[in-house]
Amino acid sequence: MTLKSSRHGGDVFSLAPAERNKILDFSININPLGLSPQGRRALERYWEIETLRYPDVEDRDVTESLAKAYHMPKDTIALGNGATELMYTLLAMIRPSKVLVPAPAFSEYRLSAEAAGIPTESFLLDRDHDFALPLEELENRMTENSLIYLGHPNNPDGCLLRKDDFLSLLSMAEEKKSLLVIDESFIDFVEGDVSCRPYVNNNSHAVVVMSLTKFYAVPGLRIGCSFAAPPLTEKLKSRLIPWNVNGPAQLYMTYAAGDREFIEKSRTFCREERARFVKALSEIEGLQVYPGCVNFILLKLTGSIRNAADLQKLLLPENIFIRQCGNYEGLDDSYFRLAARTREENDRLIHALKEVYHP
Repeated sequence: MTLKSSRHGGDVFSLAPAERNKILDFSININPLGLSPQGRRALERYWEIETLRYPDVEDRDVTESLAKAYHMPKDTIALGNGATELMYTLLAMIRPSKVLVPAPAFSEYRLSAEAAGIPTESFLLDRDHDFALPLEELENRMTENSLIYLGHPNNPDGCLLRKDDFLSLLSMAEEKKSLLVIDESFIDFVEGDVSCRPYVNNNSHAVVVMSLTKFYAVPGLRIGCSFAAPPLTEKLKSRLIPWNVNGPAQLYMTYAAGDREFIEKSRTFCREERARFVKALSEIEGLQVYPGCVNFILLKLTGSIRNAADLQKLLLPENIFIRQCGNYEGLDDSYFRLAARTREENDRLIHALKEVYHP
């Protein structure tokens, strides 16, 4: 069994079909409870109808469902084939003078800018202070028509953007005619009213993008959305290709976004299981844990094993994948990330890690 290097975690498709289905993949950050029951029932009942006809090119039903779920006007919402499509389209449309990218952060921030031929500059988050933003540095480096990407919560550290920092940056963006792109792909895992969505309704200097595949557990279907002021949303939608969101994805999210029991159950489970998982990981000598606030955890190797690639090799006989984080700018090969999965699966990983360190 081999592990192919991937910018987004373990590449199970490099394995033979019989092997890939055995993998316990801690490198992908998906809701451990799986599909929304309401979304699943809709797929089971209507999948053939949705497969045999073209999707709604206007995304009407799913847009209405998302508007109700997230308390946002329908004309602020655009749908994409995942959040990544919206990022790439937005960069090509806005064409900022430069893009400021946090480090560490999701690789597609930089890649979307490079695909559009736009210069990028990195700024380091403070690892010793909950990956805080360097506000003074950003104020000095933000020029007119800049674009800044920010994760809220950020990947891979799982830390939330502080509200005061967001408001300060929004004020800077307004002053310098620039744009903040806030990635809230994991915000649904966080309890409480912490989203930046309400600030974009009437403000053309901020956009919120979301992957809906993480919390709603459909990475294979591909769906994401953005929230922005109506003029910016309309312009973005005009740049997207027709039928960019397939029919089964629209159908599933139309029902899943309104599945309140599933949503609350998922948040409660992830909060409680993540806390238990973090505690168990913290008790293993040789690991430094950055707990964050979402369904994934950043760790640093400090013991006899110092390279996450070596750890991955030791875990492969157990059919376990982890997310090596050496390719994140601002981190090195001693860092790795784990998704919090079910209690049984998390216990299996804890046992494997203890065996690796203390056979």
